[in-house]
Amino acid sequence: MTVRLETLEYLFNPASVAFIGATQAKPKWGFIVFNNLVSAGYEGEVYPVNPGHQELLGLKCYPSVREIPYDVDLAVFTVPARHVLPAMDDCIAKGVKAALVITAGFSELGGEGAALEAELVRKADGAGMVLVGPNGQGACCPSSRFYSWMPLFYPPAGSVSVVSQSGNILNMLIAQVLEAGFGVSKGVSSGNEAQLKTEDYFTYLASDPSTEAIVAYIEGVEDGRRFLELSRAAARAKPVVILKGGRSSVGMKAAGSHTGALAGSAELFESACRQSGLVVAPTIDQAGINASSFINRPLPAGRRVAIVTGGGGLGVIAADSCADMGLQIPRLSEPTLEKIGAFMPDYWVPGNPVDLVAGLDLRVTKPILEALLTCGEVDSVLLIFIESQRSKAVKVTEVDGRPFEIGVIWDMMTQQMAAYLADLYVLAREVGVPLFVSSNFEKVGGATPGTLGGGKNPMVYLNVESACAAMAAMVEYSEFRRSDR
Repeated sequence: MTVRLETLEYLFNPASVAFIGATQAKPKWGFIVFNNLVSAGYEGEVYPVNPGHQELLGLKCYPSVREIPYDVDLAVFTVPARHVLPAMDDCIAKGVKAALVITAGFSELGGEGAALEAELVRKADGAGMVLVGPNGQGACCPSSRFYSWMPLFYPPAGSVSVVSQSGNILNMLIAQVLEAGFGVSKGVSSGNEAQLKTEDYFTYLASDPSTEAIVAYIEGVEDGRRFLELSRAAARAKPVVILKGGRSSVGMKAAGSHTGALAGSAELFESACRQSGLVVAPTIDQAGINASSFINRPLPAGRRVAIVTGGGGLGVIAADSCADMGLQIPRLSEPTLEKIGAFMPDYWVPGNPVDLVAGLDLRVTKPILEALLTCGEVDSVLLIFIESQRSKAVKVTEVDGRPFEIGVIWDMMTQQMAAYLADLYVLAREVGVPLFVSSNFEKVGGATPGTLGGGKNPMVYLNVESACAAMAAMVEYSEFRRSDR
C-alpha cells in the first residue's frame, strides 16, 4: 500500500479534526455534520473553524486552520465551493494530513466547477494530502465513534466496510448490513472521487484488519484498467461486492450529472468485474445481503446444494432459484437417504430437497442437518425454517379455565432452533460446508429479532430467493479464489 493510502488512517481514525464551516445555523450542513461529529461520542479533539464565532457547541472556534495552535490530522470542509481552495491553502500550511470535502459545486457542474476541482487535487497532491470527495456525504468509523457525515445515524462497529459514490445509497447499504445483524467497520461517501477512487479505498480496506467484507456502489470509473487491477488485488484478500449504477442510457446520463462519473457498457463492465473476482449484485438490498453473507460463514467448495424444508412448496421454489443461479441440486446417495429416513415418517418421499412433510419436531431437524453437512455429497446446505403466520396475542382456554397465549409455543420453538443452529454453525465451520437459513421469523415471530442469526452467527435470510442469490455469490467468489491461486 502506498504512503498516500496509509495516510487514509487519518480519515477514519484521526486524533484531531478541524471543521471548516462549522456553524450554529441548524438547517446548514455546517451544523448538521458538525453536530454529528461532536454528539456521537468522538473522543478526539475537534476544532471548529469559522471567523464569525468565538465558540460553537461549547468548543473554542478559530478564524482559520492556521490559527489552531495544535496538530490537525483531518480537515472537514462544508464551506461553499469558492472558499474551499483558500481553506485548503491554510490546511497545507498547517500540515493537515487528510481532507474530507463534503462541499458540492465542482466537476459535477462542469466548466468552472471542474477547474476548481482540478486545482483542489493539484494542491492536495503537492502537499501529500489524501482528498476525499468533493461532493460527498462524509465518512464514518464506528469503532472510533467517528461520524463526520450528514445523516443522524450512528451504526455500531462491525466487520463490513461500505464505499459509495452516492451518500444516500451509502446509508441504505449500511442499513441492510445492520438488518443482517452486523455492524460497520468503515463507511465513506466518495463523491466525485477527484483524487481517491473507489479502487483506492478497496486497496486500503483489503489491508484493514477490522474489515472482513467490502460492499460498494459505483456509477463510473475513470481508468478501467487501474480499477480492475486494484480491485482484483483486493478481492484476493477479501470479498468485494459491487452494485453498478448507470446501467441504462438514462442512468448513465443521470450518473454524469450526479457525481461527474464516466459510465460505460454495463454488460462489459460487469463481465470484467466478475473476471476480476468482484461479486456483482443487482439491487441495493442484495448487495448488502451478499456482503453480509460472507461474515462468520465458510466459503462453499462447489455448486452442490442440499435443501431442507418444512414445506414442500418452498423447497420447489428454492430448487428453481438454485437452478436459475447455476447451482446444482444433486441426488443424495442411498446411505445418506437412509440415514435421513431414520428420522422421517413412513410416508416421507426420499429426495433432495429434503421435505420434512410439515414436521415440527426440531430434535429431528438437527440430526438431519448434521447428516447433510458431513455426508461429503454437497457443498452447501439450505434450511428453510418457516413459522406459522399468526395474529398476535391469540389465546386459548386450558382445561383449568386459564387463558394461554398459543403463540408462545412458536416463540419457544424459535429459541430452541436458535440453540440448535449455534451448534450446527460450529460444525459447518469445522467441515467447511456453509449452512444457510431462510426464515420468516422476523416477520411473524414474537421472540427477540436477530435470535436466529447475526452477531457471532451468520445472517438469516427473509426469503429463499435472496438466500439462493447469496449462495451463488459466495460460490462465484470461492471459484475465483481457487482459480486465482
